[in-house]
Amino acid sequence: MTKGRIRRRAAMLTAMLVLLGPQTADAEDLFHVETSTEPAYPSLSIGRSPIYGEGFEHFPWVNPEAPKGCRLTESARGSFDSLNTWIVKGRSPTPIHGLVYDSLMVDSPDEDMVAYGLIANRIETFEEGRRTVFHIDPRARFHDGHPITAQDVVFSAETLKESGRPFFQIMLKGLEIEALDDDRVELRIPQGMDPTVILEFAALPVLPEHYWTSRDFGATTLEPFPGSGPYRIGKVDAGRRVVLTRVKDYWAKDLPVNKGRFNFDELAYEYFFDEIGAFQAFLAGDIDMFVDSNARRWTTMYDTEAVREGRIKRYLVDSWWPLGMNGFFFNLRDPRFEDVRVRKALAMLFDFEWPNENVFHGAYRRTTSYFQNSEFAANEPPTEKEKALMQPWRERLPGEAFEEAWSPPKTDGSGRDRDNFRKALDLFAEAGWHYRVGKLRNEEGEVFSFRILANSQSQEVVLNPFFNNARRAGIDAGFEVIDNAAYEARLKERRFDIAYRFYIPPAIPGDEQLRMWGSPEAAAAMRNTEDNLSGLEDTMVDAFATKLKEARTLEDKKLYAKLLDRALQWGFYVIPSFHDPNAMGRVAYWDRFERPEGLPGNGTGGDSWWCKAAERQEAAGPLEKGRS
Repeated sequence: MTKGRIRRRAAMLTAMLVLLGPQTADAEDLFHVETSTEPAYPSLSIGRSPIYGEGFEHFPWVNPEAPKGCRLTESARGSFDSLNTWIVKGRSPTPIHGLVYDSLMVDSPDEDMVAYGLIANRIETFEEGRRTVFHIDPRARFHDGHPITAQDVVFSAETLKESGRPFFQIMLKGLEIEALDDDRVELRIPQGMDPTVILEFAALPVLPEHYWTSRDFGATTLEPFPGSGPYRIGKVDAGRRVVLTRVKDYWAKDLPVNKGRFNFDELAYEYFFDEIGAFQAFLAGDIDMFVDSNARRWTTMYDTEAVREGRIKRYLVDSWWPLGMNGFFFNLRDPRFEDVRVRKALAMLFDFEWPNENVFHGAYRRTTSYFQNSEFAANEPPTEKEKALMQPWRERLPGEAFEEAWSPPKTDGSGRDRDNFRKALDLFAEAGWHYRVGKLRNEEGEVFSFRILANSQSQEVVLNPFFNNARRAGIDAGFEVIDNAAYEARLKERRFDIAYRFYIPPAIPGDEQLRMWGSPEAAAAMRNTEDNLSGLEDTMVDAFATKLKEARTLEDKKLYAKLLDRALQWGFYVIPSFHDPNAMGRVAYWDRFERPEGLPGNGTGGDSWWCKAAERQEAAGPLEKGRS
């Protein structure tokens, strides 16, 4: 029941900032800033035009007439010893932060990289986005009645920069923030900093200076503090539960971004050590809604009387964020992995289909793109324009790269795919590795061996069939799991054969791709060139990554991201693993609530529910029944 914010990464260094109003210039230019002094509804967007403008009254997936009342109880993981979620110290109840404090703008639940006005009811941009002025809605109030002013915004930025989590400190570094008067705050971005930081700044919580100025913001606290959002902190049982109470005179309740949302009088969060305990509490009726992250449990453990009778309902939500590449990265500095035939042969031995069907009940999907689940993924055959740009590299690409979309080798699901096995051995032989005396050896008699480095056991199930096939081929293969600190140290020192890694790209890819995949020469002008974990040096990859970095329109971004994707895919630099198409989107709930038929583009839609008539007056819920 949070506001569903999607954290944008500071690495998004190439993007368009558009302040909505009449569109008169080339809106595709990723660096062009448009401004309007009288927008239909204040909004900021990156790389696209917002969906909602003239006539925006409420989101289409809400019921604007939803009744208020009752309580919704959810589970939360772990424990907490502080209510302050923005500082490093202590453990905080993370579900509450977006419900207690408002920000200048609110991320759109239906669009990536789009925000709409909340505390800010007007935004002006100047100097191609280097200077932005946010106008404070005169109705904006904290829960204790104090008006929200521009000075509160300045205080919030300064406080989070000094005492907040590293994310805030990094994001705010170099920004100049000034209160022009009580109703206007100005943000200035230095030359060379990406203008998308405006969206990050607009999403900051606005803290009440009059409350925090006499308190240590960096210290842990269990004292409820005044916010400005749709809920205030109510009852607190340290480490066990938090109850939020709806603010009935919430200043922004009738704004289009809030209408039909936040309908429960109380939101209760009960904390459990693990998901197993939370799931059992849900089946017992002590928890109203359970978001299940376990695909196997979702398939096998809901065969209960309550589900069969319809007293527990369920629905799936597609993952809405870029998923990127999740897989096994070769260390290309190792001579064994320099030959693409070796990398492809190992990919032929990887069997995803058997564990997915027999262990995961078909719940997962094979990752196929470095931009998985985004508009930048090369998941269709190349266009004529792409083919023309690929033509200079024809000798580097197989013929099928010009006719079809790449996909990783697929097995027959038997666990012993003979056809793939034979193809893998043929590829090894072409690369100089032959099966002799029970082992796969090179001309010097050395046995082919590798270890996969990881910091958790999460991939063990899918790796077991892979290791079985590798050993049948005469390969000495193994899995090395170490703690996270040692794992990161090994990666930094490049002491690994193959490393399990996942990489999630920004919503709009840019120069970080050159850092990730570019050769030292191509990325020489970039910072953090050590990001190239695999040691990849490929002139074709360099060319496409450089063009992606330089692209100034969204269409060119898509074009060169897909070309880069194809270059990486056909190079077999990673053995892709799998992803969950419904991660954090398996929702089960007791049939005490109503919900709209539609769903937001980004989220589960839980903040648009309301109670059935019979439950509406029942604010007291399972937490008051003495459950321990």
